[in-house]
Amino acid sequence: MSATFPFFAPDSFWNRPLSGHEAIDPQSKRWIQSLHEAQTGGMGFHINLHSWTIPVFAADAATPRHRLKPKLLRCNLSQGHVKTTEPKLDKNHPLGIHASVRLSSVPIPDCAVPDGEQDAHMSIIDTTERRVYDLWQCRRDGSGNWYTNAAIVYDLDGPGVFTPSDIAGIQKDESVHFYGPCRASGVPAIAGLVMREEILSGRIKHKLAFACPVPGLQRYVSPATWTDGWLPGGIPEGSTIRLDPSLDLDRFKLGPAAKIIARALQEYGAVLVDYAGAVTLYGELLEPHRDRTWDGILAEEDLFPIGFEHFAVLHAGTPSIGGSHPVYHQGLSRLFYEYVERHGTAELEKLEPWRLDRLADF
Repeated sequence: MSATFPFFAPDSFWNRPLSGHEAIDPQSKRWIQSLHEAQTGGMGFHINLHSWTIPVFAADAATPRHRLKPKLLRCNLSQGHVKTTEPKLDKNHPLGIHASVRLSSVPIPDCAVPDGEQDAHMSIIDTTERRVYDLWQCRRDGSGNWYTNAAIVYDLDGPGVFTPSDIAGIQKDESVHFYGPCRASGVPAIAGLVMREEILSGRIKHKLAFACPVPGLQRYVSPATWTDGWLPGGIPEGSTIRLDPSLDLDRFKLGPAAKIIARALQEYGAVLVDYAGAVTLYGELLEPHRDRTWDGILAEEDLFPIGFEHFAVLHAGTPSIGGSHPVYHQGLSRLFYEYVERHGTAELEKLEPWRLDRLADF
């Protein structure tokens, strides 16, 4: 799929290099310290290559097409973050399948397999129509039917940034997945993905995507349109982190692929797109492709030598308010309640989206 690089229009947010004159956010030092503390052993970026990332498949006019079925209704609505959406479910609720793809058939190659982890991401690039289909928590049953908890389609040559109209109707505490986007920050799943072919070409010419354990509670900045952040005062999803452009990369004894990624972190930066249990970048998932592998090219620990003290978070303006309810994000409920136990609710009371009177019900 070399003809697709870079993804999105040349003037897309994702494809614009940093000028070097961007302002550093006043909270940058505190946020960088939180990344350092959140990463095991204080190491640098991890790279998800073999799980919890995005497999990408090519389709064309000859690819079999499928009508997606909503998987949400097969879940127990009394559990998880579905509960906050349950009162809003009606015939007009998107149920995770965006209007752009709800009534259409999706080209899905017979070889397509989503990531094996719970998020079960998958992206399909229709090279004929120049369109991209993102799916989240998808699966294929024994009869070949495809079910998904989120799906959206967008132009491969477009801006690569969703707008509020793309998630029209979303309400505080809901997950953006119920409205189609397959990243919790409401950005395309392929945005910022490190592709094998571009590593082999010797250059990455776009911003990268990263996730971390400390995204901010119901605060986000563009290009994010939402957030699953849980930490009051944490890093807003959509924020860009940049590696010091004056840093001499040769001092870290990086392999060729790691140096390519580090150079991209200097020239383009990385955007916070999701919550994760580690501070991690994303490389395309190659296990479903028998003819491609990361072996001998790139390993998940190859960027560990560059510590977070060499990074800064760029200022992106006043954050927007909104986001999903962290109590219903698996793995975040414990963190949230531990925070409340340590710090009380004083800070939470300053955050208007929170309805503290309801916490006892959860």
